Amino acid sequence: MEKKHAGPDEGIHQPLYGMTAARQAQLAWRRVCVCVDDYGLHEGINLAALDLARLGRISAVSCLVDGPAWLAGAKALKQNEARLETGLHLNFTEDFGQNLVVQPLPRLILLAYAHRLDRAALKQDIRRQLDHFESAMARMPDFIDGHQHVHQLPVIRNVLLDVLNERYQSDKPWLRATHPPRAWTKLALPPSVKLKSWFIGRLGASALGRLAKQSSYWQNNHLLGVYGFDVSEKRYLHNLEAWFGDATDGDVLMCHPSVPGAWDDPLLSARNREYEVLSSDAFLALTKWAKIKTG
Repeated sequence: MEKKHAGPDEGIHQPLYGMTAARQAQLAWRRVCVCVDDYGLHEGINLAALDLARLGRISAVSCLVDGPAWLAGAKALKQNEARLETGLHLNFTEDFGQNLVVQPLPRLILLAYAHRLDRAALKQDIRRQLDHFESAMARMPDFIDGHQHVHQLPVIRNVLLDVLNERYQSDKPWLRATHPPRAWTKLALPPSVKLKSWFIGRLGASALGRLAKQSSYWQNNHLLGVYGFDVSEKRYLHNLEAWFGDATDGDVLMCHPSVPGAWDDPLLSARNREYEVLSSDAFLALTKWAKIKTG
């Protein structure tokens, strides 16, 4: 796919794959938060997020505040605060040498469901990550989510809400919900993608939602953007068409772009493909055709 840096108000209206005029007529304009995850992990992700913000393609960035590129990235991010929401990407699976609690995701899930996680250590880690965010950005995060969706796991979600309730009384961050797309079983997506989306939601979306409601935290409706990081640019655009066609007002589309480079990142090829699509005229045309506002 040829990369074109069209501005937010440029582009062409044309049918993209299954987006026929009849299908478009059934859609109403909806606002979807397009969020770049993993900001701060390396410079390639930071540069991609900042470029996509400049182009008006994204709504938010979620920050790994222990990542090697966080502090440098935070300075640039502060210059984009007027156009972006910025949140904390709570981490318990990437070992940056600062967490008391850090485990590979499968083991973290097992420990969480066995209620064998150290609540005091979790509380200290959550407070420290919030401190790092607030120190760099000079304000509270707009939202909280989790790297690999860890924020919704048993024990972690309870400790997280305890810390947030202690820390924020009136102004509160919103919390990412991981419910699958509204009509996820009917989407034109591979079965493995639909199953992964369902499974992520089953790990704790409803339980976190109950806790959030009890303490008056706003949440998005559904989480779009789940897939296996193993598709071509054309297939990723197909996925976006399916997600946007089913989106409801207030959904979140997570994405993981990076500019090309020599960073040590097992997902780098997929990140490069996402960046190529998100920065292309085809993506801009798709958002207009599907009646999606990303701001």
